[in-house]
Amino acid sequence: MKEEVRCLISAPMDPLERLVLIDAVQRLGLRYQFEIEIKNAVQDVVNQTNDQDALFHRDLHSTALRFRILRQHGYHVPQEIFDRFKDEKGHFKVDLCKDVKGLLSLYEASFLGLEDENTMDDAKVFATKHLKDLNEAKLDPLMARKVNHALDMPLHWRLNRVEARWFIDTYREETNKNPLLLEFAKLDFNRVQSIHQKEVSKFAGWDINEIDKIPDKTIRTCLLALFNTINEVGYWYLREKGFNIIPYLSKMWANQCKAYCQEARWFHSGYKPTLKEYIDIAVVSISAPILLFCAYFLTTENISKEALDYICDLPSIIRCSAMLFRLTNDLGTSSDELARGDNVKSIQCYMNDTGASEEVAREYINGLIHQTWKTLNKDMFGDYPFEEPFISACPNLGRAAHCFYQHGDGHGVPQYWTKDHISSLLIEPVPLD
Repeated sequence: MKEEVRCLISAPMDPLERLVLIDAVQRLGLRYQFEIEIKNAVQDVVNQTNDQDALFHRDLHSTALRFRILRQHGYHVPQEIFDRFKDEKGHFKVDLCKDVKGLLSLYEASFLGLEDENTMDDAKVFATKHLKDLNEAKLDPLMARKVNHALDMPLHWRLNRVEARWFIDTYREETNKNPLLLEFAKLDFNRVQSIHQKEVSKFAGWDINEIDKIPDKTIRTCLLALFNTINEVGYWYLREKGFNIIPYLSKMWANQCKAYCQEARWFHSGYKPTLKEYIDIAVVSISAPILLFCAYFLTTENISKEALDYICDLPSIIRCSAMLFRLTNDLGTSSDELARGDNVKSIQCYMNDTGASEEVAREYINGLIHQTWKTLNKDMFGDYPFEEPFISACPNLGRAAHCFYQHGDGHGVPQYWTKDHISSLLIEPVPLD
């Protein structure tokens, strides 16, 4: 069946049909299975079309879909391709609000905008407003579900695996679905789920076996345990790969501990940091840099000193990922954590800086999240001493944060939607027709 899908992706077809197929394959969670075929298919679209192509000149959905897919794959499509949908005053034409499919595509495309791309900012505002103004009663149920799903969180911010589970059910109801693609997606999802179940059982077993070994000591013992763990991991990696990572591990963990200590000093002294002071420390204390540092070793075949030095300096692509993790965490958890007597978060720092209300502060932090995504989108076009899997891991950490904290503290105080995600991803297989 995989070979049949491979042939399907590689078969001759018109550019729009190819874009629709690529989008479906990716949203069904199958991109990793057909990386080469999808890359070639996207290149075919680039070769067969241009920004003035007649097909994409007339249709908002086609134009926005092409923009989104090509930008996802590293092609810098200019924002000016949407100028054709504006009136003489430079505003998006009012009659576009009747094109629900086009609006939805424009909305999703707008989240791949970069810094200083005013057209993409306008597109986001325009599409969001008119999608929210739609009368659900006049939409068919499938389109209404798609609109609500997108408004809850854009595709570009969603974890691929979570999106795949949702999209399998949605794609099943499409009138123009490809049965072969749908069936393969369901089988592949269940296959990967079984692998994840085995991995989870191993982690659970580790907890049970090790729980009696946890010493009832204080910070000194914790530091000793961390020291030993770093050395154990480092020596294992040296033995397996011939590369000494201990100095880098030590530096990253030292930075982590320094961030914790700075937050502790603020807390015990009653000092209220400015938002800038808070963010400079909090992007480290959220643990994103150390998580991505470890991800580098899991996703990279050829480790290099240049890449390790670069990671330790927290380049923009890593800092932005950490910012997304930090700020989404703050929006989702700050109320509960403050009630427990925890440190102030970015929301309170902004309130202290400006005298703003909590509502205004939350809006500001949400705006920072949007701005950080635009910076990260730009960073994805950068030239790095990293392999592609690690580059993809950076925005994926931000997506994981959105998944955890979109509707509250999905990690510390799991809600029904957290349990639903866990159940659908790790417990309940996709029903096979």
